[in-house]
Amino acid sequence: MNPYKVTEQTFVSFSGGRTSAYMLWRVLEANGGLPDGAHVCFANTGKEEEATLQFVDRCSKEWSVPITWLEYQIEDPGWRIVTFESASRNGEPFEALIKKKNYLPNPVTRFCTVDLKIKPLAKYARHLGWDEWDNLIGIRADEPRRVAKIRANPSDGVKGVTRHMPLATDGISKRDVSAFWSA
Repeated sequence: MNPYKVTEQTFVSFSGGRTSAYMLWRVLEANGGLPDGAHVCFANTGKEEEATLQFVDRCSKEWSVPITWLEYQIEDPGWRIVTFESASRNGEPFEALIKKKNYLPNPVTRFCTVDLKIKPLAKYARHLGWDEWDNLIGIRADEPRRVAKIRANPSDGVKGVTRHMPLATDGISKRDVSAFWSA
């Protein structure tokens, strides 16, 4: 079975890096474009480099794929949709989260990814009326600790979500991703 083939309600998580962009390209290739029931989402923390924001925007335009830009917000519904032009660039979502928690993330309490990316995405899925969905994430086969951790906890504690790592399943390494971008 092709690990990039989408058959269920699916979010393709796009971090803005070359690995997740490669995964997105393979999803588009395997499905003849973005299939019905699939959404590509980029969760902006406001701390990304400008080059990352430009790369996400460029992939969307050059590959003709809609990418939903989400940002954490304290107020309900816990997320907001932004665009390349309106995306936070001075850490506003991250600062709002720190203000809400009243402490900084640290090696013991690493809440950034969960609160700034995973939870807003889950809340957005529920806004779309989804109770269950797949989430494709760009983890490569040469990241064995991350692969094992995600396989041991595919929902990451979020009800209804099942995380999949098509690049890991396909045996893709950093070398493969680099070769794609070099070509």
